[in-house]
Amino acid sequence: MTITGPETIKRTAGQPVVLPTWRQLQVLSGVARGYKNVEIAGHLRVARPTVQRHVDRLGKSLGTGERAQMVAIGYERGWLARLSPEPREWVVLTGRCQDVLRLIAEGRSNEQIADELYVSVNTVKSHVRRILNVLQARHRAHAVALAYQHGHLRRRPGPPPDRQGPGRAA
Repeated sequence: MTITGPETIKRTAGQPVVLPTWRQLQVLSGVARGYKNVEIAGHLRVARPTVQRHVDRLGKSLGTGERAQMVAIGYERGWLARLSPEPREWVVLTGRCQDVLRLIAEGRSNEQIADELYVSVNTVKSHVRRILNVLQARHRAHAVALAYQHGHLRRRPGPPPDRQGPGRAA
């Protein structure tokens, strides 16, 4: 069972905030930039398995293994708020692409998205390809980051974001 970003936030509201380590946030910033583990490892001068361990530990603490959802939670909690937006032309996404993008940010698989939107998995894959192409994203997590950076996804109102997260990274 996948726990969505909003569900994770609701479940953890009022609980002590467990902040990721600085290195986990650097890795998350790299994921948000669209980098592969090998590229993140090169930037941080660590071994590739070390990057994967940081991703795994962060995912465990957030209750998800989906990188796109980790990025969404990073933006929702303010951890990635100071990551400068990547330059992109403004694009308009169709309503259906926005729906698919929102569900990607919630950590849903293509199959889960298809079930929720009452479409085929192939239709979802087509929408995902269109989203990646239009946003010029390298993967789903990068698409989520670009969507937050350029207003296609917005931080939900609620408690103030964690202020102990990183400054500009990656």
